[in-house]
Amino acid sequence: MLKSRILLIAILISCLTFVSCERAQQMAGPMAPGEDTMDPTDMTDPTDMTDPTDMTDPTDMTTGPSVVINELMADNDNTIADPQGDYDDWLELYNRTDSAVLLTGMYLSDKEDNPTKWAFPENTQIPANGYLVVWLDEDHDDEEATEGLHANFKLSKGGEVALFVDTDANGNQVLDSITFGEQETDVAFGRLPDGTGDFQVVAATPGAQNMAR
Repeated sequence: MLKSRILLIAILISCLTFVSCERAQQMAGPMAPGEDTMDPTDMTDPTDMTDPTDMTDPTDMTTGPSVVINELMADNDNTIADPQGDYDDWLELYNRTDSAVLLTGMYLSDKEDNPTKWAFPENTQIPANGYLVVWLDEDHDDEEATEGLHANFKLSKGGEVALFVDTDANGNQVLDSITFGEQETDVAFGRLPDGTGDFQVVAATPGAQNMAR
């Protein structure tokens, strides 16, 4: 008699377990053919569409103008001579890109109320990741100053502004500018590192990479 009761209880438990499983499957809905069950160890966020193999930092992008004012000397007494042998003020531009940039239609100036004071000659280019030196000596009309770029203004040792300007249908656009204070004789003022750093006293390296003084 006891054995019969035990057998009956076992059968009832089996039936209840089967019914519970069937009910759970019905509530979960049918599984599509070939559909895998979720791996409980998979911690991937299903809303995260980032490619794990993509190592590009979207914030690591060059911003600002392609060409910038990189270095200048407002009182060149005995540091470097221009192609004519004169020691004049100079300004260096730096191309931050991997492509040459045409400077036609662009200007340099030391006057905010006259941003197009000196125009780059037609077809002037600055090479990729390269430098271009402009002599600020007012020798632009000198027939002997055929070598090198010579602007129609000089810099003030006491401090002023230097502008690099572009023009388009919307007017004048200041691509880069530097306002500097009183300068020392034969001391250069430039970005460190090239193209992106803050202006500071640097070793005079016109046409080459800036270096600490």
